[in-house]
Amino acid sequence: MKNLIVPIIAFMALISSCAKDKGNYDYNPKEEVEVKGIATSYTVISEKENLVINPEVTSTDPSAQLEYLWGIYETNVQGYAPKLDTLAKTKNLNYAVKQAAKGWVLVYRVTNKKTGYAQHFKSDINVVTEFTRGWYVAKDDGSQADLDLFLTPTNIIPNGKRENIYSTINGAKAPGKVNMLSFLSSYKSNVTGVNGNTRTLFLVTDKDIAATYVNTLRKIKDFNSIFIGTPSVKSPSALFVSGTAYYLVNDGQVHSIYNMGSNFGQFSARIMKDANNTNYNLSKYFLPGIPGLVDPYLFDEITSSFVSMSQGSGPMAVVGDDATTTLPASNNNQKLLYMGTKSMGYPAAPGIVGTLGYAIFQDKTNPAIKNLAEISGYSGFKLKIIQTPLTVADKLYNATMHTLLFGDESMMYFVVGNEIWSRNLANKFEKLEFTLPAGEELTFMRHKKATETGYAYNYVMIGSKVGANYKVRMFSKSSGSLNATPDFTLEGTGIAREAIYISPAASESTHNPSF
Repeated sequence: MKNLIVPIIAFMALISSCAKDKGNYDYNPKEEVEVKGIATSYTVISEKENLVINPEVTSTDPSAQLEYLWGIYETNVQGYAPKLDTLAKTKNLNYAVKQAAKGWVLVYRVTNKKTGYAQHFKSDINVVTEFTRGWYVAKDDGSQADLDLFLTPTNIIPNGKRENIYSTINGAKAPGKVNMLSFLSSYKSNVTGVNGNTRTLFLVTDKDIAATYVNTLRKIKDFNSIFIGTPSVKSPSALFVSGTAYYLVNDGQVHSIYNMGSNFGQFSARIMKDANNTNYNLSKYFLPGIPGLVDPYLFDEITSSFVSMSQGSGPMAVVGDDATTTLPASNNNQKLLYMGTKSMGYPAAPGIVGTLGYAIFQDKTNPAIKNLAEISGYSGFKLKIIQTPLTVADKLYNATMHTLLFGDESMMYFVVGNEIWSRNLANKFEKLEFTLPAGEELTFMRHKKATETGYAYNYVMIGSKVGANYKVRMFSKSSGSLNATPDFTLEGTGIAREAIYISPAASESTHNPSF
């Protein structure tokens, strides 16, 4: 597509002058061009549909030599004059739409080359995308990552698929192995021409970060542009919202964006642990806290200590102990095997809201000692950690992957071999829930839910690898146990590592961002 240098206003003035300036042309004052077959408005899906128009064109000049121009310009712009983009110079139009989702104006100009007489015709174009609603599956082949989109135009069960949609839109896959998908509805960018809230899906791999504008799925920023000062090591592991900031963990160091004021979507330099700039290395597991209310809790693997933030700025806040804790928050000599969020808004103390999570700890001195820990975190930077010893008789003792039922029944799901088990966190009862068929290897497990009218869902998602392909089974549950068969299964090529549902109603608080 070629951008014309002349802005729309000048373009319209040019058309007007063509119609009035006699110049050296011999005009027929009664000459008229009539166009039929162009509607007053069109709605098209960007990156999917072609805008096809085959107009009937006639002129009152029987010897007319007609030439044509199709152009498009955007509406509702701020800070600059819109420019006309040329789409074609043919009588008919067959254009693969790539514009962003918003309102546009289509211009069709017909010129009698013999006389210089020109007329133009306009239509409103409403560009929409299919990227704003559907199941996104983040996948890789071990070294390069991509996204599949499963379309849900009428309900939560897919009826269409766009495979490798990230690389299709952006021209290349994202380097690395997928770590997580994250969605922020108020991330700042100038993708629309002015700096403002941008609904952004983040594909986080172990080698890059692809921040994509959900309306078009075009990449806004990557690792090299998402920091104020780019770190020398590319190793991102987590990106999430908590309290009054966005946080990004890279190479064990945490960076932030204070999101209660103006910013330009770039993360700060690494946050220092203390005034002495003591070294630290954060686990990929975290408790995100409540957006706008409660700050996050992360775990420093060097000192076996929990740390927190204060409004996204450094140095880190010192985490203290609740009087009833059974494990100190600092220097506890533990290796963190897993930690996730059970609920947010949890009444951690009378009149105080907080975050409830669970963790699996392994003693550094005696690795045979493992504990299941209930962790209550709340404002004031205090933790209450209540441990329950695990024995070799517990299936959970040998688990290799875990997830929690977020905001639902008091259950933890975990994996032993090719079996998915549940554990009742109240009475310790363990139950076999599902066994993967022979030849399948588990690749991820998550619990996701939302209550949007017409699109409500509550699924335990089980991703597996079958040769060069993946399956993501979507299980409903009853009283915390999986139904016998999944509601549906997402299938594609590659290794599925994460899945998330995006819709116009989704916000930063819709999804549990922790593992």
